[in-house]
Amino acid sequence: MLKKLLKFAKLTLQMTLAVLIGLGISHGIYVSVTESIRMPTMAEMSDLDNVSGDLSSKESHAVDLSRQSIVQVLTTSEKRSGFAKMSGTYAVYDDRFYVITAAHGVHGECEYFFVATDDDNIYDCIKYILVDQHIDYAIVEIEQIPNRQPVELTNVIPSNREWLQETSALNEVFYTGYPNGLGPLTFRGSVAGVSEVGYIYLHSYAWPGSSGSGVFSYDGNLIGIIIALNVGFTGAGYDVLEDLVIVTPLFMIDWDTAYEIMEEQPPENDTGDTGE
Repeated sequence: MLKKLLKFAKLTLQMTLAVLIGLGISHGIYVSVTESIRMPTMAEMSDLDNVSGDLSSKESHAVDLSRQSIVQVLTTSEKRSGFAKMSGTYAVYDDRFYVITAAHGVHGECEYFFVATDDDNIYDCIKYILVDQHIDYAIVEIEQIPNRQPVELTNVIPSNREWLQETSALNEVFYTGYPNGLGPLTFRGSVAGVSEVGYIYLHSYAWPGSSGSGVFSYDGNLIGIIIALNVGFTGAGYDVLEDLVIVTPLFMIDWDTAYEIMEEQPPENDTGDTGE
């Protein structure tokens, strides 16, 4: 009789352990399956760090520079009823902060120039450094932006000996911008050629709002600013080549004058500090 009771107790214990282990495994499977089918949040999907893992280390570095430094530029004037929207690259030099963008969208004085980011915050212009409507570039000193990583101007502008490679046909490039006010969106392209006066042609895509976007090379250099799409005249009228993008190269910028102005000491009451 005692042996039967011990055998029954042992069997009962084994069954109880089996049930507990089964419940544990089932819970683990449930958690695992639940995690595997969990949709990422919109914030996770749109995060600037959300970049393909299939990129090479050099490509990833160039794309990160492009995405982390992108800003939206908003300009108006006393005579305009709305804002012109462009893109720009957030940069730093000597502990002061700037946006490099296209000049054709700069319509008013510094007080009418603003920079926006995805958190809906607006940052003010401190002063215009250079605005060249002919070559089509603008360098503007602005307030510091907490949620963007500025590119170091002294590190990302190609040296003289690098420009031959950076403008070579089919050299891979990346840019991030706000086409049609959407974004930030990131695009890949390649150098298609260089015009007689030095503008770079890219085989990529751009739309209104892309103007001012910084173009980064495969090597992580900031090589230019998107300014336009190619427009040709045919017998049937004008034809827009939306996959042929025109870029102002950074070697066309008057850096000597720009650095001279940027190195001027600001007045004590004009440091860019909002006091908030």
